[in-house]
Amino acid sequence: MKTILKSKTFWAAIVQFLIAVVAWITGEITLWVLILDLVAVLGVIFYRSSIDQNLRNFFNKFTWFKSKTVWTFATAALGFLLSWLTGATEFAQALMGIAAAFIGIFLQSAQAPEA
Repeated sequence: MKTILKSKTFWAAIVQFLIAVVAWITGEITLWVLILDLVAVLGVIFYRSSIDQNLRNFFNKFTWFKSKTVWTFATAALGFLLSWLTGATEFAQALMGIAAAFIGIFLQSAQAPEA
C-alpha cells in the first residue's frame, strides 16, 4: 500500500479522476462517462508497473500498425472526434472517450505482454 501512495502514476490518475468528477458536477459529462473514467483510472493504477514497459515495447516496434487493438483505438478516436464535430457529444466526453480507448491499448498488452 505504501508503494502505491508514493507512485506518481497513482496521484496522476487520482487528479485526472477528480477533474472528471468536477466535469460531471458541472454537467459537462454524463454519469456513464464518469463511471468509464473510473474504470480506466483503476486499470491504470493496477497495471501501472507494466504500462511503462509495454509503452516502450509499443513504440520500439515498427509492426504496431498490424495490431487490431491499435486500429480499434483509431476507429474509436475517429468516432469520438466526429461525434464532437457533429455536436452529438461535448468536447470533454469526446476527449475522455479517446483517452479511455488509448489506455485500452496498453491494458490489452499488459494482460498479454509481447515476448
